Amino acid sequence: MRYIIAFILVVLVLNEISKKNRLGTDDGHEDVIHTQMLDPYQKFLNLAFDVHIEPPVKKPTKKIELKYASHKVVEKEYGLPDIDTSSKDQFVYSLNKCINFLYDYVEDQHKIPNELIIAQAAIETGWGKSRFANEGNNLFGIRTWDKNEPYLLPIPWTEWPGWGVKAYKSKCESVIDYLHILNNVSVFKKLREVRDTAISNGQQPDPILMASHLDKYASRENYTDLVKEIIKYNLRGVYDL
Repeated sequence: MRYIIAFILVVLVLNEISKKNRLGTDDGHEDVIHTQMLDPYQKFLNLAFDVHIEPPVKKPTKKIELKYASHKVVEKEYGLPDIDTSSKDQFVYSLNKCINFLYDYVEDQHKIPNELIIAQAAIETGWGKSRFANEGNNLFGIRTWDKNEPYLLPIPWTEWPGWGVKAYKSKCESVIDYLHILNNVSVFKKLREVRDTAISNGQQPDPILMASHLDKYASRENYTDLVKEIIKYNLRGVYDL
């Protein structure tokens, strides 16, 4: 009984504090300063009930610059969402969530259509099941020629052959590096031109047309056709992206 009375008294005291922390606004209404109320409540709940109130997460405000190694900065500062590879559906939806998160901070003229990104990731990782995806967080088969960078080697290789498959701290980080590559590497200039023409005409860039200019991305002769087929028959009409 004593604890119940004590609890009621504390609530009443905190309520009085909240009244004192009200300010008048220009329209005559009262405005509560919630930030001033967080600390007393948080301390009381932490001590009495081991309940923790987390302050709101502050979202980054600056745009992502898609330049060399910018993925490392973004991984460190932006709190990237996880990409789930436990199933095909989870892979598609969580990757799409990562892309949309990044696009809050990427200029429109630098964006690549979600369908195109997901289709390439599906091909490069077998819908998220590859070793490079799950051990190296690399969704796009991106290579490094710098031995000092984190990397994986294809099995059964054990010695550095001059390149490795780049490893990232998170799968969403690899998406940023992919965006940097398609936006800056010269062999994808025509892909960017297709996108830029659509944007200048007030249209959404067509991932099917853009896929035609990915022939330099992989050594497979039918790579661009595979990307288009994934978009047409495995994504459209199947997933709400």
